[in-house]
Amino acid sequence: MNERQRQIIAAAIPLFLKEGISVPTSRIAKVAGVSNGTLFNAFATKQDLLDAIYRATKLSMFAAFPPPEDVPFGRHQLRSSWDTYLTWARAAPDDHKVMHLLKDSGLASAEVQAEIEELSAPHAYILMKAWEQGTIRGPSIGFISDVIFAQIDLVISHNLTGADEDLAFDMLCNTLGIDTP
Repeated sequence: MNERQRQIIAAAIPLFLKEGISVPTSRIAKVAGVSNGTLFNAFATKQDLLDAIYRATKLSMFAAFPPPEDVPFGRHQLRSSWDTYLTWARAAPDDHKVMHLLKDSGLASAEVQAEIEELSAPHAYILMKAWEQGTIRGPSIGFISDVIFAQIDLVISHNLTGADEDLAFDMLCNTLGIDTP
């Protein structure tokens, strides 16, 4: 990604959060300080811009995580991932919000979602393995993953810290049946 693309993305994210995804590209270009033609030279379509934002925010999130370790899954490993995600989301709240907006609205293309799913496979494997071994419980690995992220998002939206954040984590572990350290 080049500097012009980063500039356009940086302008688009707060606009999407404030005005919605339907904000015109001409408005994005104006806030970015470029012409509409320049925006479309950087991103051929608005979908390309949406995909670039989704990809950039997800890559930023992934960069915060160390490579997963192949150790027995338990509270310690989940807490480490929990803390890493919370640290990233609190440091980049707009990226966190727009990432969810694009995923939840279904506006990130199937191609970029598949690309991101492939990049997340090593982390997903750890959860899958724990689920298959019965270390965590839930109706499916997708459901378990959604429960984890929903609980983290609740911690963020309720501004929980300290003992309240610890309690939320304990509630998550109880929900998933995690009793190993």
